[in-house]
Amino acid sequence: MNRIAAIFRWELLLALRNRFMLAFAIASILGGVTLLAAAPAPETLAMAAIQVILFFGSLLAFLVGWSSGQQARAEGAFLFAQPIGAGELVVGKVLGAGSWCLALLLLFLAPAAIQAGMTDTLLTLILLASGYALVCLSAGLLIGLSAAPVPGLLAVLMSWVILVAGWELGLLVLAEIGGIASLPALFVTLLLVNPAGVFRIGALVGLETIPFDTAELETGRLAFDYIWTTAGTVFIGWILAILTLTIWRVGRAEF
Repeated sequence: MNRIAAIFRWELLLALRNRFMLAFAIASILGGVTLLAAAPAPETLAMAAIQVILFFGSLLAFLVGWSSGQQARAEGAFLFAQPIGAGELVVGKVLGAGSWCLALLLLFLAPAAIQAGMTDTLLTLILLASGYALVCLSAGLLIGLSAAPVPGLLAVLMSWVILVAGWELGLLVLAEIGGIASLPALFVTLLLVNPAGVFRIGALVGLETIPFDTAELETGRLAFDYIWTTAGTVFIGWILAILTLTIWRVGRAEF
């Protein structure tokens, strides 16, 4: 635990000296002010916040993770000259970078949510957004540790596009030409296993921003009735899978 805490503190200090992280903080504050000005009504604000987090928040989390991975890649020889294991390095960096993502999320959401009277739903949105952001950050960290800067950045952008748009577009295509529409249970499963999809649906249902009656559902009713459990399971599953792969990758790397 002491080694993880040391990596955690090291990650926080690196972020304070990182010009891109400071630029992200300024952008988060300006984005929150813009969000409040453009959508002052609580019901409108919730919908706008969900969309901004879904697309731009996830991209920011990918880039934060990628930047953290690139820093570790550049200093790999020094890091592994210390008595630090691959698992301790990865977990410490995820916790450190994740703390920065949470701070950026609060800078973006809190002022507008408080001003618009959304304090009762702010925690719900932050919890869902934090799980979603951790998945994206972990994926960005894996790419940052595994690839050189230019290929890695391209991989980040491709992964982000697939996550927020490509997955669901692929499902729509399959529904039209692959006959998946005749298998509603499979369709709902594939929809909800995507972190972006479960975040969007969980936020819309959890914040009650759309009229939604699960009693009329024939497929997926249990998943929607317990959307918090569904979202938590999906996020934790993805995070554990990505971190396991990252630890394995770092353990095999040569610096």
